[in-house]
Amino acid sequence: MFTTHTTRSVAAEERLDYWNSLVEDLFPGMVVDGARDIDASWTACWLGDVGLSQALSQRSTVRRWSNRAPVCAEGRGLIHFQSQGFSATAQRDHSAALFAGDLTFCVPDEPYDIEISPRNAMYVLDFSWDTLAQFGARPGLVLNHRMPSVGVLRGFIASIFAQQWSGTLPAEEGEALGQVLRQLIANALRADHTAPARTHMHERLLAFVEDNLGNGALRTGAIAQGLGVPAREVQLAFAEMATTASEYINGRRLALASHRLRSGLRGASLSDLAYELGFADSAHFSRRFRDRFGETPSSYARRFQR
Repeated sequence: MFTTHTTRSVAAEERLDYWNSLVEDLFPGMVVDGARDIDASWTACWLGDVGLSQALSQRSTVRRWSNRAPVCAEGRGLIHFQSQGFSATAQRDHSAALFAGDLTFCVPDEPYDIEISPRNAMYVLDFSWDTLAQFGARPGLVLNHRMPSVGVLRGFIASIFAQQWSGTLPAEEGEALGQVLRQLIANALRADHTAPARTHMHERLLAFVEDNLGNGALRTGAIAQGLGVPAREVQLAFAEMATTASEYINGRRLALASHRLRSGLRGASLSDLAYELGFADSAHFSRRFRDRFGETPSSYARRFQR
């Protein structure tokens, strides 16, 4: 019924490579940037034609189709349902900030990024996009945890993982549970899913940070001025994401740095990369990178040289 994989099954220095091999098999084109000794697990099952998974992970950045052309997903879609922690998803120039109980949609054959908080738990549902598009599903749409129908959906999914069934579930039972899952999702989509003003604030905040990561002076005050809101509102928004402005900005810069190092600097130096991403100098960049990934940028880059 359930298939489980965990990085704890391999040596610490091999965990990130193992995790990337696993997610590439599950979701072609997907790459995870995180600590080499990342602690993560994946538990999955199928209910009829609906794939249901639970991912547990430390802080990381997930990218799909960033280095190669997408493969057609044959009309499939993905729901990212935040169970614990916070995540920020970007696709089609839209960003979605998810808190515990929120969900959003992604098209799996188009590029997207997900920034994942520490001690993160997320449900991932793989389903027929056409089945739900008629109810208004679209990439970047957030269904808020305060909606009763979303709470019911979350409870149903959690109860499936709480069962810990062993063996193979009879096909008719799996199909029946999958049908219930589709109906609960459709019911949530039929509800009024107008995002509250607070959600819009989070999305504006994340979009502004993303557009200004190269600004070395990007701080709470600069963000507040750029958005035309009080600094206290910016601080509160980051606090609701269980982080601070400096921590989030540093995390995004390092995530982009790891992506660039994986892809190759193409003649640029580490100093060029540090300046491009808003770090004060290459020494500061190297210290921050080593703290996050457990090795220097140059050592990290060598592992991906062809």
